[in-house]
This record gives sequence, C-alpha cells and structure tokens, in this order.
Amino acid sequence: MNNNQIPTSRGALRKLLIVLAVVAGVMLYAYGWRVTDISLDETQDETRQTSVTRALRELLSPNVFDQDRDSEFVDVNFAIGCPEDGAPIPQPEPGEGEPYIEISPDCGERDEVVTITGHHFHANADAFVRWIPPGGQSRPMVRTDVDSEGYFQTAITVPSLRGGGDDYHTIEVEGSWPEGLPHFSETTETVIEKMVETIFLALMATTLAVPIAFVLSFFAARNLMRQVRLPVGDVLIAFILLPVGWLLGDLLLRPIGELGVRWGKELVMGIIGPAIAMVAYGGIARAASTARLPEGTPGHRARKIALNVLLVAVIIFTLGALGGIGIWVGEKLEDGLLADLGNFINTLGTLVDLSIAVAAALAGALLVSSIGTSLTRGGLRYFQGPSDRILGAVLGLASGTLLMALMAVIANQAAWFGLLPLLVAVILAMQVLGLIYNHLTGAGHRDEANTHATLRLVLQVVVAVAVFYFAYLFLDSGRLIVDGRLPAALKTEVGPFSVKTYTFRAMLMGAVLGAIGGWLMGIHRPFPLGMTIYNTTRTILNALRSIEPLIMGIVFVIWVGIGPFAGVLALMLHSIAALGKLYSEQVENIDPGPIEAVQATGATRLQTIAYGVVPQIVPPYIAFTMYRWDINVRMSTIIGFVGGGGIGFLLQQQINLLRYREAGVAVLAIAIVVSVLDYASASIRERMI
Repeated sequence: MNNNQIPTSRGALRKLLIVLAVVAGVMLYAYGWRVTDISLDETQDETRQTSVTRALRELLSPNVFDQDRDSEFVDVNFAIGCPEDGAPIPQPEPGEGEPYIEISPDCGERDEVVTITGHHFHANADAFVRWIPPGGQSRPMVRTDVDSEGYFQTAITVPSLRGGGDDYHTIEVEGSWPEGLPHFSETTETVIEKMVETIFLALMATTLAVPIAFVLSFFAARNLMRQVRLPVGDVLIAFILLPVGWLLGDLLLRPIGELGVRWGKELVMGIIGPAIAMVAYGGIARAASTARLPEGTPGHRARKIALNVLLVAVIIFTLGALGGIGIWVGEKLEDGLLADLGNFINTLGTLVDLSIAVAAALAGALLVSSIGTSLTRGGLRYFQGPSDRILGAVLGLASGTLLMALMAVIANQAAWFGLLPLLVAVILAMQVLGLIYNHLTGAGHRDEANTHATLRLVLQVVVAVAVFYFAYLFLDSGRLIVDGRLPAALKTEVGPFSVKTYTFRAMLMGAVLGAIGGWLMGIHRPFPLGMTIYNTTRTILNALRSIEPLIMGIVFVIWVGIGPFAGVLALMLHSIAALGKLYSEQVENIDPGPIEAVQATGATRLQTIAYGVVPQIVPPYIAFTMYRWDINVRMSTIIGFVGGGGIGFLLQQQINLLRYREAGVAVLAIAIVVSVLDYASASIRERMI
C-alpha cells in the first residue's frame, strides 16, 4: 500500500465532512426560513404597498412646524334633480372684486360630474371643496391649488345623498392661505414635553441603578471572590443565626428606627436626638478604650460586642431621623418655587420610612451572625476527630433544614417558584456526591486536576437527575409546574407544631442532605463562601437580564399605574442587571499588580478594593454608565408602549390613530436626542477618562 494514499484519504474525508457540514447548515437555515414565515407574497399586494407608501411619506413629513392661516368662504346652491319647468337655481350674488365660484351644471342627478371654477380668490391659496346637504354634515370632496391670478378649476362627482326639489345642496369652497411666520406646531410642543420626560426617565433609572450595580459588581467578580474562604463551621453557624438576628432586629432595632422617624418629623428632636446618640456613643467608646483589657479575653470580647450593638442602634436611629427630617422638609416646601425639591426630599424621606423595618431586620441578622461567629470561633477548634464530623452533621442538618424551608416559603408564593426547592436539592445532592466520591477515592478538591474528574462529573449528573425526579415526586411538584397551582394546604403535625406538608417535606430533604454533607466536610474544612456568593449574584443578574424591560414595564404599570414611574422602575431593574454584568467583567479584567502591592502593605480586603481595584475601574465605569443612559433613552420608547410614560406612550397613541405625520415628529425627536446624547457622552468620556 502506498503511504501517500493515507494523507489523500484523510484530505478526502475532511472535504466530505466540510460538504456535509455546509449541506447541514443550508438545511438548518432553510428550516429557520420556513419557521420564521419569511414570504414576499404580502409585499406584492397593491393595498399593502399603498398603505406603507402613505405611512412612510407621512413619517418623513413630520408636522414639526405650523403657521397661522386666513380663510375666505364662498358657496353656491346645487339641486339634485333639475326643476321640470327649467327654472334657474337661485345663487348668491358676489360683491365687486370678491371671490366667487361658478358651477356647471347647477343641477343634476347623483354620480354626475360637476365642474367648479373659482375667480378672484387669494393668490396661491389652497382651495378646499366641501359638499353640504340640507340640514346635514359637511363632506370634504377635493382640494386644489389657486394660481397666482386667483383662479382655479376642478371637478367633483355628485354624492349619493337625499334631497331634491327646493331642498338645495350647498357646494362650499374655502380658500386658505398662511399668515405670519412659521412656529412650532402643537404636536411638536407636546413631543418636546414628553421627550424631556423621557430623558429624565432614563436618567432617574440609570442613576438609581448605578450604586446598586456598583456594589453587586464586586460580588459578581470571580477574581475577587475566588479566594474568600471561611471554615465550614463559621459559615453554617452564621447562616443558622441569620433568621434569629432578623427577628431580633425586627423586635428591637425597628422601634428605635421608628422612634427616629417620629423625632425627625419634629425637626428639632430629629437633629438633637442623633447628635446626643452619637456623642453618647463616642463617650462610651472612649471610656471603654481606657479600660485596658487584654485582647481575646471574655471582657474584651463583651466590650467589643456591646459597642457594635450600640453603634448599629445609633445608625438605625439616625437613619430613621434623617427620613423623618426629609418628610418634614418636603412638606414645608411642597408649595412655591421649591415644590419640585420638596417633592424629591419628601419622597426620599418616605422611602427611608418605608424601608426602616427591612434595614433594622437586616442589620440585626448581620450583627447577630457576626457576633455568633466570633463567639463560637474559639470553641470550634476543640472539636477534632469524630466530634468534628458530628458537629458538622448537626450544623449541616440545621442549615439544610433552614435553607429548604426558605425555598419552600418562596415556592408558596408562585407556582413556578416550586422549581427552587428542586434545584437546591439537586445542588446539595451533587455537592454531597462529590464529597463522598472524594472521600472514597482520595481525590482532591474540585479545583485540583485529577484523573477522577470526568467520572465524578458523570456520577453527579446521574445523581442530579435521580434527585430531581425523586424531589419532583416527593414534593408533588407536578401540581405547581404542570397545573400552575400553589402547594396543597395539607398540614403535618411535628410535635406541638403544625407545619405545611410541602414545607415539612422540603425541610426533611434539606435535613438529610445537609447532615450528610456536614458529616463529610466537618467544621474545619475551608468553605468557598466567595464562589457561593459569586454564583448566586451571577444567577440573579442573569435572571433579571433575561427579562425584557417591556415585560417588567407591564408588571410595574399594574403595580404603580400608568406613567413614567413605572418606566423608571422597569428600566432601573434591567439596568442593575446589565451594569452589574458590565462592571463585574471590568473588575475581572483589572491588573492584579496594584492589588498585590496594596496587599503587601497589610491592607484589609476593603482597603485593597478601595486602593487597588476602584482606581482601575472608574474610567470604564463612567463609560458604561453613559452608554447605559443612552440605551435607556431608546428603551424608554418601547416601555412607553405599555404605559410606561415618556415619548413612547405618545408615539403609540399617534400610530394607533394613524396620525403618521404626528408620529414622525416623535421619531425625529428620538433620533435627535439619541444623537446629541451620543456626542455628549463621547465628549464627557474624552474629558474624564
């Protein structure tokens, strides 16, 4: 066999594969062509061609300007059915030099052609011919142009209307001509008003989204979160204490915040109260610092915890006071020249008032979790060997139960939220299987290259499918996902408590999986907390970004009503997701050198971000923000179609009424504003970056 034949055979096979790939691509594209119903039949319809031509002509002839007009009216009589005696039809006598019209004939039957001749009309005027039946409504017939001599001639067809004998019909001619200088039309003034509303709608949505997206971008940056690891025991204890802290924050901190709001509404107390609280805290902290307690002793830890609790209480009280002051100031400025400023300040104060309960509960949850972790960290080191795994199993059981209970509560709010317990159960099962596999085979961590990676992945996929199917049956999820109904209201008695059966079963699954995982991991193994936060944040951002602002707009219109506020909320939510992704990707692409330099000085993680990360991301952040504002201006047009306010709402109305010239004004305004914003943003980026 000739060796040269081997490359030749390989080349032929490669060409064959290329041909097959091309054929497959063509077939796939042809299928897509059919599915998308691409056809040229409708485009050849004359009616559609006429309609689209008219629409395009009017869109390209926007009613931007208007001009005052003067008019003159002349009319003559017409008889449907000529008199039998041949008597002439009486006609008005024109004055000398005044415009007049002649018709031929002045009587006749329906569908006959009548010639109309005008004399002494205003030069170069527009002549509008109307037919007015006896006691009826005017009917426009034809429009024609008057020449420079005041003369015109046109023809109309006698309409099929009632009347005859002495009931004369009237043929009226209006001569109309412009007077004075052109000015913006009423449509243009309305469009300008709505365009300003659109610009600020996009501005509000963008500026409200930026701080939230800025914070989330650090949690969604892999390079920053990859190295954030804590002992499993600390993480589990912190997670278990979160609901406890939430309840304590709601019970203890919320009244403090509400007191601050009440005092803030009285202004004087709102200023004096926080000032006294801050001074008192400073005095207590200074006095505590003078008591030289060895670091790490119970007394030192108790002092630190007490100061932290006091600081959080002062912050919540001050926050509430600021909200109350905002409400007071806004009410005082609600009238007069500063009404807009007053409304703004009042809204901010009201927002603080409404969010004080959540802020207090969240602060309590974080505070209690932090305190609990710091108090138990020293004691956890004494758990070694079997006690390590036993405590890990106990903490894992509690954490898994709590996690699945939370998922079940969410699932009880909407049918398809029932997927959350299934997905969480699958994730937990895959993690547990990975731990079991590593324990039995001695394989390393997931991020370590090893020969068992492929086999482990296959086993995890198989187990994931099996657990999903089991959980689907065990939780009766077909009721939620298929039937679109909420979980059944059945109850299960657990000791003295009565728990919803769906929730109990979810908690039972979480307890089993959490206990197994906790037993295998123990409490001392590093837990990838950073990557968990990273994956969670990314998932949320991806979910929000996958929902079009149009859909969000529909929901918010139902919630807050038709208007620009609904548009602001829809665009803000989508902007958070979009900017969060853009910001985080920029953080992932920064130069690690400055970060390493800052870390070498012994800086904390917060200092590292402030001095090593933020200076590198400010320029692209500005560019992304300006670009997002540009996008939101254009996107607000679509939001307006569902009642989200701005120029889009007006554009929809004009299109629905087939007023394409008026719609053309809105389209022109959008194009101008987008172009101006593009040039402005480019100039700003050039100066600031």
